[in-house]
Amino acid sequence: MEQTKQKKLKKLLCGVLTLAFWIAVWQLAAIAVGREVILPAPFAVCRRFAALAVTVPFWRATLFSLLRIMGGYAAGVLVGTLLGTAMHFFAPVRVLFSPFLTVVKSTPVASFILIAYFIITDTVIPIFITFLMVLPMMAACVLSALSSTDPMLLEMAKVYHFSFGKKLRALYIPTVLPQFLSQALTALGFGWKAGVAAEVLCTPRDSIGKYLYEAKTYLETVDTFAYTLLIVLISLALEKLLRTLTCRVRGGAA
Repeated sequence: MEQTKQKKLKKLLCGVLTLAFWIAVWQLAAIAVGREVILPAPFAVCRRFAALAVTVPFWRATLFSLLRIMGGYAAGVLVGTLLGTAMHFFAPVRVLFSPFLTVVKSTPVASFILIAYFIITDTVIPIFITFLMVLPMMAACVLSALSSTDPMLLEMAKVYHFSFGKKLRALYIPTVLPQFLSQALTALGFGWKAGVAAEVLCTPRDSIGKYLYEAKTYLETVDTFAYTLLIVLISLALEKLLRTLTCRVRGGAA
């Protein structure tokens, strides 16, 4: 018990020292540049962030960005899981959708954002882009995990006449779950960045991306850094939340 506490304390101390090191590097770089419009100091960014954090537009933009991007993420995880499952069990589905998934994974995010800009409304684009980026990641993950199911166990299930539901619970879910949870965490970070990038390019109303774009346009560098800090903090918070949920799911599955 004491060793566990010491390890946690050591890890926390290491994290604090690492953060302090990079903040110091940032501060020295800001001093060397000497122009806030090019590179603001950490204190100036934190002060501006605190000022923005007490305004209603700041929180409204945060809320709507979260709703849009997390909605696209949830849809991408759900549809990707279903598609990956269908591709495993039905060869025609795999043949039909494999080229589509390859194209989506190979095409730059900016290209899809620009194409979507001419087809759908600004507020829907971040949802669609996040969905489109998460979908192939989850589909490929589920397909790969299902394909790696132990053939000996499948043969045993066939001998003992397991129903599909029983095979699903006893074989497929335990095989897929670890890879699925790991990929879902990776897809979350990727989807969040893609969704914010979509907001920056299409500037929907009440969005972090819109304020980030305006800050860049009017050379409000401190605001640009402050909104970037917000994006990073939300990403870390979402990752921490999903990691916690993942640990609980794995613990329950065990």
